Amino acid sequence: MKSENEPRIPYDAIPSLAHVQRANEMLTGISSFDTARIVELEGLKEKMEDSGFGSPFRGLVQRTMDEAGDLSEAEWSDLKKQNAYFRYIANLKKYSMARVNIALDAHRIARGFAKMGYGDVVGHLPLDGNHIRLLMDAGDDGVVAYRELMDRVELAAEKKGCFIAKVKFNGATESVQVAEGENLEMKISRMFGVNAEIVSTRPGFRNVPIIGAKGVRIALVSAIVHYASRSIGKEMGMGAESALYNSRLAEFGIRPDVRMDLVSGFEKEKAELAKAGFLVRAGEKYAMKDSIKAEIMGRKKKRREETRRRSALLLLSPMFKFYLMNNEEARRKENLYPSLAITPGDKHLMLFSYMDSEGLPARALLKRKLGMEGKVPLAGKELASALLMDGGKDAAWVSEYIGIEKEKAEGALHVLRNFSQGKRGAEFVGRIRKKD
Repeated sequence: MKSENEPRIPYDAIPSLAHVQRANEMLTGISSFDTARIVELEGLKEKMEDSGFGSPFRGLVQRTMDEAGDLSEAEWSDLKKQNAYFRYIANLKKYSMARVNIALDAHRIARGFAKMGYGDVVGHLPLDGNHIRLLMDAGDDGVVAYRELMDRVELAAEKKGCFIAKVKFNGATESVQVAEGENLEMKISRMFGVNAEIVSTRPGFRNVPIIGAKGVRIALVSAIVHYASRSIGKEMGMGAESALYNSRLAEFGIRPDVRMDLVSGFEKEKAELAKAGFLVRAGEKYAMKDSIKAEIMGRKKKRREETRRRSALLLLSPMFKFYLMNNEEARRKENLYPSLAITPGDKHLMLFSYMDSEGLPARALLKRKLGMEGKVPLAGKELASALLMDGGKDAAWVSEYIGIEKEKAEGALHVLRNFSQGKRGAEFVGRIRKKD
């Protein structure tokens, strides 16, 4: 028997639902990167946008109802009683659009990772658009690390100019942000349909994180957290007693280190664990053996802290090196990630303060470097190595970290200090360039 909220008409009664079906067919079962899929996903995304999948929720419901205008009178008399049906369809469209966005951005990131030699991370990207699956697999520690990293990136945002458009459609009004340079009429038409009326526009501001596209942030951070949590889990040692306990959990299909004394249900499993001496029956409840409990809780705390730390570094370290080693022209020509800010602002740079605890004053170094671009006759690796050495790193460390000859790094430091002291150092610069 069908519930009140289940759809009662076939997909072909609302033509745009063919895009939902296509998304499911295209994304289900994807487990590897294929560059040809990028073009297919781009085409599907464009069709979804043209069909209003990116509309605010009320607009999406209305566009779906408008699209269903060809239904028979009998079908309308039934469906009009059930707005829940159209809300169901609108949610389905929004979910499908989000999934396609994440999958497309994951494939674009994968293409960049392949070029950079980060092939081991590609398999952790949500190439099927389902980042929730990755977070569930990463466990509680991964979910916490993901949420903290996403919040940190989104809070460290720069204010950018935009236009706020007030749009009227079918008696309802919505406010929409339109980026500078974006085609206002085209965006409104895609979101609300050709009958939408632009009532007014005014200048405003929007918050733009260092990675501007939400789909890129979701795909990248979920992959990093998944990668970190899996590698940490393999490295985390355990005592003989808790190893036996976890092996029993594995037989039950339960994740390692679950406190079964705190879990509801699983009475049969708990009885077997009590029989093996891992749990102790206390009335109607179970208590865990103290030695196992202490080890599990200690390992959980250590794993959570390490997941947070390693995930943050895996996100920030490549961006730090990218900004440090490339001038603006090079960054613009080949960006590290899709929608990554070409030149980060002061609020963006706040993110890199996290690396201070790792012995690298990344925020201060990047701020100094960005201020020197085009002013010092050093480019790329030379300027990066000079700044690191001027900040206290020795030539051997810099040579390995940057991938530069030790002598070149030392020469670049000499040039930097000459210019910092107001000396031209032209002769020395000439000699350095001849060596290149």
